[in-house]
Amino acid sequence: AYSIYNPKVGYCQGMTSIAGILLMLMPAEQAFWCLVSIMNKYLPGYYSDGLLAVQLDGRVMESLVHDIDPEISAFLGRNDVQATFYAVEWFLCAYTRTLPWETVLRIWDMFLCEGVKVLIKTGVTLILLAFSDKKVRDVCDSFDKALKYLKYRLPKQLLEEDFFVNELLGLHITEEQLKENHLAQLAKLQDIYR
Repeated sequence: AYSIYNPKVGYCQGMTSIAGILLMLMPAEQAFWCLVSIMNKYLPGYYSDGLLAVQLDGRVMESLVHDIDPEISAFLGRNDVQATFYAVEWFLCAYTRTLPWETVLRIWDMFLCEGVKVLIKTGVTLILLAFSDKKVRDVCDSFDKALKYLKYRLPKQLLEEDFFVNELLGLHITEEQLKENHLAQLAKLQDIYR
């Protein structure tokens, strides 16, 4: 239905995950209009050709990880693990395919109040939790191992609702940092696509 309502954007597979959550929580017509609102207010450009908004937010996320923990950032760089390899699914599906149901609902509560910055902060939290232990970084010593660990093998206790949300809320990322990173990464993307 959304692709008919907004043919310019059309259909993207990630939308079904968002629509599915909404349909579990409300009647179909309400879910549709809620989806329209989310697409227009929080995720404009996420489902456009080239996924430019997703690329931008992935770069912002990487930049914030670098600011918070340069060692983890360097580890990801050494293994060539770029946000485009994991964040596309995270962002397009708003973590519905990544996190346990209870955690997704808590993230969505924040997302619907605060917007896309919650998706970015959630990604930063996932990366920091995944690779904060040097032993894990030593074992994940290649692109394949690091990416598989990040996407499929995170310990369940790291993703448990209360623990994860407390870690997310404990991140010290200011609005100013988000804005500065957004503007810097936007300029870099614009240079690439000139």
